[in-house]
Amino acid sequence: MKKFIYILSTFLLLSFTFNTVNVAAQPKMYSQGFYTMKDLNLSENVSYKVQNNQPYVEGLLIILDSDKKIQQLLRIPANATQIPMIPLKYDYKFIIYNNVLLSFS
Repeated sequence: MKKFIYILSTFLLLSFTFNTVNVAAQPKMYSQGFYTMKDLNLSENVSYKVQNNQPYVEGLLIILDSDKKIQQLLRIPANATQIPMIPLKYDYKFIIYNNVLLSFS
C-alpha cells in the first residue's frame, strides 16, 4: 500500500509540473503625448531602444532636458525595428508626436 501511495504521489507531482506555462510580459505601448521618465517606467543612465509598432504611421520622439533643450530628436519610421536612444537622465521629458504606438526596451 505504501508503494502505491509513493508511486501515485510521484505521478501527480510530475503531471502538475508538466503543465506549466511560460508567460512573457507584453511591452507597454505609448501614444501621442507628453511623458516623464516616471511615466514611461524608465531608469536613469540606461541606453534604451524605441520601436514603432504601427504599420503605416511615422512618428517623432523628442527628448528634452530640464532646461527645455532638445537632447535627442528621433524620426521613427513605420514598423521600425529598435532604434537606440541616448543614456537618459532623471529630469528628461519626452514628447511623442503623431498617431503612433511606441514601446521602449
